[in-house]
Amino acid sequence: MSNIKNNFKNFYIKFAYLNTKELIENFAVFEGFELNNITLDNNVFENIKTIVVQNYHKIKEKFYFDKDKKLILQKLAGGDRKQYSLYRNTKEISQTRGRILHKELYQNNIIKKEPTREKIPQREKNRYIKKEFRGYYPEDKIKFVKNFDRFWYTFISPFSDELEQGYKQDCINYIQNGFEKYVSLTFEELSNELIKEEFFNLNIVESGGYWNKYTEYDILAKNKDNRYILGECKWTNQKICKNTLRKLQNKAKNLDFEIVNFALFSKNGFSKSLKKERNILLFDLSDFRKLYDR
Repeated sequence: MSNIKNNFKNFYIKFAYLNTKELIENFAVFEGFELNNITLDNNVFENIKTIVVQNYHKIKEKFYFDKDKKLILQKLAGGDRKQYSLYRNTKEISQTRGRILHKELYQNNIIKKEPTREKIPQREKNRYIKKEFRGYYPEDKIKFVKNFDRFWYTFISPFSDELEQGYKQDCINYIQNGFEKYVSLTFEELSNELIKEEFFNLNIVESGGYWNKYTEYDILAKNKDNRYILGECKWTNQKICKNTLRKLQNKAKNLDFEIVNFALFSKNGFSKSLKKERNILLFDLSDFRKLYDR
């Protein structure tokens, strides 16, 4: 069982009174936090206020890093997570020092790598590599080991000066405005676990995000026949409509994989017209119970 699936199941065991939406939202925040002495309300923002924001001065001691590491972690929390992009975009820190600090963060189990699955064209005899691929190298991504660390450096750490002085509202507003986007990454990770569930009989042997030189995809799942399902996840309050499917089908044209089906994962369901489409797999929140309630 993968770490995220196992962690999500354990989170459910601790907070089984929450519904699936509430579980995913709270898991995106509190996985990796000390859970023994807390009770979660069904409103995730109330939990954040009472457990995190109001206890900032107690919790901050666990997040003491020098200013350079703090800057790196804030960049990671708010950026595209590509390894070399992080080195390049942290202009306040030299690349040499940045690599040293990243290594220390790996060793301290704060961050880990998400390996790229992109394969670049290989040079063949009497044929040149396309100009656009000369000097190009696929990039791994970097991710936080614990969700609570990602939450802290996304929303709390940037407001440390205000919170030190007791000013909380700007931080709370920032969380509320950016929370839907923040949860999307956790939803993608759980969706990649869901599609592998034996219940669906898809015979998936590998699934994960896929990115290349040109674009990114939430889910590229390979089955035992080396054919692929391409998927997209939407953690929004709107139902997914056919336009999302059409865009995904057009993006599929840029891939050199045999795509046999498309999958959509939605927080809020699907339009009636989309449900009538053929060769499309639709997963809503009710399906996510299969990750923990079996």
